Amino acid sequence: MMAFILRELRHQLHLYARKGGKKSRRRQVERIELFVEWCHRPAEQIGRRQVHEFFEAHQFAPTTARDYYYAVCKLWTLMGRTGKPPLPPTLGE
Repeated sequence: MMAFILRELRHQLHLYARKGGKKSRRRQVERIELFVEWCHRPAEQIGRRQVHEFFEAHQFAPTTARDYYYAVCKLWTLMGRTGKPPLPPTLGE
């Protein structure tokens, strides 16, 4: 696992998980890792299309979709991307 998460990003995720609410942050890091692994590509190559496909492939409950959306938002921030990733269909657009 985590073959698609480069060393620098893995380090940033580790630092993020060490602060704040421990269980919440660990779970968010797990969601980021699951999302990146699902995409089958390095995190730097993940774009809006992969986010759309991820949410279409999984029929998440609204609260789970929201949690994954926040995890993807954190991934976007850690990678230095501007803007926000697309919203899951269950949260509306």
